[in-house]
Amino acid sequence: MHKCCSLDQVHRPQRRINGLQLPLNYQQVIGWMVFVTTGLINFVILVRIQFDKLKIASQIIFIILYVSHTVSHLTASLIDPSEEELRKLEVNTVPEFDRNIHAHVIENGRCHLCNIFTSSKKTKHCSLCNKCVDRFDHHCKWLNSCVGRRNYGAFIASVVTALLLAIATSSLCLADIVLFLTNPQLLSPDAQDIINCNKNQTNADLDVKYCKNSVMFLLFLIIFGVSALAIGCALLHLYCFHVYISMLGVSTYEYILRSGTPPSVMPQFIKKCPCCTLKLSKKTYILSKSKTNKQKPVTTEEGPSEVKGESTSAKRRKLNSSPANSDTNVANLISIIVNNELEKARKIFMNDKNKIHPQEENS
Repeated sequence: MHKCCSLDQVHRPQRRINGLQLPLNYQQVIGWMVFVTTGLINFVILVRIQFDKLKIASQIIFIILYVSHTVSHLTASLIDPSEEELRKLEVNTVPEFDRNIHAHVIENGRCHLCNIFTSSKKTKHCSLCNKCVDRFDHHCKWLNSCVGRRNYGAFIASVVTALLLAIATSSLCLADIVLFLTNPQLLSPDAQDIINCNKNQTNADLDVKYCKNSVMFLLFLIIFGVSALAIGCALLHLYCFHVYISMLGVSTYEYILRSGTPPSVMPQFIKKCPCCTLKLSKKTYILSKSKTNKQKPVTTEEGPSEVKGESTSAKRRKLNSSPANSDTNVANLISIIVNNELEKARKIFMNDKNKIHPQEENS
């Protein structure tokens, strides 16, 4: 199974031409499974329980969206986003990068691994796909391929169509829940046969609204609708992020590298933001207090300050409870946490600086 699919991103000895080449990524396979499963549920169950006019409209909408998403997703996966000069070359085993010979993979516009001249400074060498990608945006695990200039439009179309599918699914589930609770007669005959609790009742005058079948029907609509809504929220966040970076004129890779705040500015920024300290967890606050308690006890020329009935620990608590000390330590702790997370993100995307142009690094 590990030869077919891979949980971790592995380096290929040869450059990847498309996202369907082995080994596949587990996230890619899970995405296909979710796509096929939700498609079957939508066409076999969800569309059939709608009333006549809504059934026809929802079926047409789903057909258009599923076909559009399939085409855009396959297009984004199958298009090779690598440099044009690289696509003209045969697929050979890429040599291992030796830092004793070169400081970076790409130097002065030339890639030492692909053995080509890059077309722009936005070209990066992806070590996972083992190729130079024209206007590199990011490596997508769901596509099992890089996203660059050639397939960026198809990638955005895939995200938008998947978002519309999630919105359509959750909307139909919400409409069916409302109809079930208010006027179930508007549902299709197939749905009424499922939720009809009176067909097995001996007394015809007794109107039973809830039974095992009707409760299971309502539970299915709630679970399926909430699942579609959760997927839609994640896709909406991704789409809004790409709209935002498009307005900034940067790629995902560049945004990650440039989004760090200098450590010297971070404490002052946190002091000006009262919400930052309010969102601290209890554990973080305890850590900051314990760090403060390690300070040296206050002494005078006459010795330890235990005179006048006041112990050293009491004065120390009084000192540590001052607002200035508490705010400073909390701000410093938040600064350390945020900087560590930003450093982790940089290490993931920079990939040991194998994709950076020296010109960009100097700038």
